[in-house]
Amino acid sequence: MNQPSYSTIAAWALAICKALQESGRDPVPLLQDVGLNLQELEQHPDSRVAIATMTAFWDRVEQITANPAFGLEVSRYVQPMHFRALGLLMISCQNMQQVIEKIGRYHAMISNTVNIRVIHQPHRIGFAIDPLAGVPISALAVDGFFATIVTFARQLTGQNLLVQNVELMRSLPATGGERWSTFFQCPVNFQQATNCLWFERAQLIKMALPGDSQLAAANEALVEQYLQKMNALNWHERIKNSIQAVLEQGEPTLADTAQVFNLSERTLRRYLQQEGTSFRQVLEEVRREMAVHYLLQTAVPVTDIALRLGFSDSSNFNRAFQRWFEQTPGQYRKEKKSAGA
Repeated sequence: MNQPSYSTIAAWALAICKALQESGRDPVPLLQDVGLNLQELEQHPDSRVAIATMTAFWDRVEQITANPAFGLEVSRYVQPMHFRALGLLMISCQNMQQVIEKIGRYHAMISNTVNIRVIHQPHRIGFAIDPLAGVPISALAVDGFFATIVTFARQLTGQNLLVQNVELMRSLPATGGERWSTFFQCPVNFQQATNCLWFERAQLIKMALPGDSQLAAANEALVEQYLQKMNALNWHERIKNSIQAVLEQGEPTLADTAQVFNLSERTLRRYLQQEGTSFRQVLEEVRREMAVHYLLQTAVPVTDIALRLGFSDSSNFNRAFQRWFEQTPGQYRKEKKSAGA
């Protein structure tokens, strides 16, 4: 069974390299440690880097710099143009609210390794990053993504983007959280349920950009072409990511998922039908793939895996697994590991 391919755009690695160089460190040995080549990255900045490789790179960077806030520094070396057509699309937006929404919708061009939600509330907007179960993400990468949004706002509008507060899943570093609160100029809460930047809606609207509807349409078409090649725009993949991000908190419903995408249940059901699938089929696909991941890549007990996959108990999980693979989870784990899978 093919596992989904999770990757990030090479421009992220180049920004990390620039930040390392500015701090007096040579990035080449660190890249070599994880199988990356600086010259190849520079020649193909819009190529993709596997997330396991990128996360290993972040880990080496944190280790060598002894700086848990290094992700914040990387944002200084990221420009909208590094993201090609998506960067051009940002520049052609009407205001920062549109920029936030476009990044949310097309984030897979930057990275398809997380589930991103733009949360609309009456007076504020949240930009949430939900990790996907089984996909390794560095806390520094999340910091870097959030910091880059704030930096982009300054670059695009010449104004400081006021962040109401920041929620981070990562633990409070031993050195404390002052570096984060200083950067974002707001309260930063650690060990939260998800990662989220909260903005005042009115300020996002007031932060105007020149805007060019024709240019925006042209660049949006280019972004969609890029993502179509990755199969990142189809509803099947988007719903898979959404389910995978929340499954450990309980089985999501069609209604829950439709709300995430600001759609009606009927509309989401129709979109999936047009792609030859259904919400129940996508949910089962996610469960099947994640079951294999936990059985083969971790030592998590079968009972705990059942709960993580949203099953009410292990017997229901056992029945479903036998339907998928004609053997119990325990038998599957033993057989595959014995065979060196």
